[in-house]
Amino acid sequence: MDQIHTRAMDALQPFIHLANSSSATSPRFAANIITNATASPQTYVFAELLERPTIQALRSPDTPAEFHGYLTLLEIFAWGTWQDYQRTPNLPPLNDDQARKLRLLSLLSLSATTKPLTYDALMGALSISAPADLEFLVTAAIYSSLITARLSPATAPPTVNVTSVAPLRDVKPQSLPTMISTLTQWEARCGAVISDIEAEIAKIRADSAQRRAEESARAALIEKTLANWNSEGSGGEAGAGLDGSGGRATGSKKLGWKPRDLGAGLRGRGIIGGGGNKREFKADEFDDDGFWDNSTEGDLPGPGMDIDEGAGARMGLGSAGARHVKRILGKKS
Repeated sequence: MDQIHTRAMDALQPFIHLANSSSATSPRFAANIITNATASPQTYVFAELLERPTIQALRSPDTPAEFHGYLTLLEIFAWGTWQDYQRTPNLPPLNDDQARKLRLLSLLSLSATTKPLTYDALMGALSISAPADLEFLVTAAIYSSLITARLSPATAPPTVNVTSVAPLRDVKPQSLPTMISTLTQWEARCGAVISDIEAEIAKIRADSAQRRAEESARAALIEKTLANWNSEGSGGEAGAGLDGSGGRATGSKKLGWKPRDLGAGLRGRGIIGGGGNKREFKADEFDDDGFWDNSTEGDLPGPGMDIDEGAGARMGLGSAGARHVKRILGKKS
């Protein structure tokens, strides 16, 4: 679409040079420039030609009446339609090239303003009597890159589906205030949308920073907890075995060793089993009341197992505490 606009501007340049030349002094010469420019196949924009002093001189009261209508005709080609030409009196007649050009320009305006674009609406606006002539005109506009469209003659009603229109119509000066107001409102809406987006971005950044701070604090707390846990586990391992210094089985679950390991350690130290004064108790040593018949107050018997008589002393029970220990093991069978 930009290329078609560039080609249209380039096609108008020869006529602008003619209007600026020193020979363009008569109204007839200016009228000929307008006729040739509007009939040229590649010219679709005319605002720059309209601004030339030679062309504007046709509006002067001194201009002969036969040339008065040429300036109005050029304005219709710039921003008007075929219907504007039909309603305006005292305009010069159009040749075939001019009529075709004005219908093409009117098709651009109708494609941008009329929805749906039916055959009947186009034929009435362009003064075309046969659908085939309308289809020929629309096809020419498509191949000239003026519009992107698809003909649908089999639909009810038949329509022309236009998807894009080339920006080739000039802006009418009277419509500038309305356009400026519309663009100002659009700018205000865009500014409001941008402000909302910036506020949302700032909120997202603040939330992200808060989440990162919370995650950092949580990670620091976890590391501190793990460090304390490891230090407690190391202290428990150092005092896992029971010895004369009063060590406790702290951290046995954390360090992975089981109570049977404690028993093995006690036997290795001579606290249980393995040496000392041992007595073997048997099942026939029960008395009538269910106690060991030949036990002493300091003994902690178990059926069929060796008991180190010095175990109580080594485990810190002493002879005084051992005197009060009496274990019921059941009656004799």
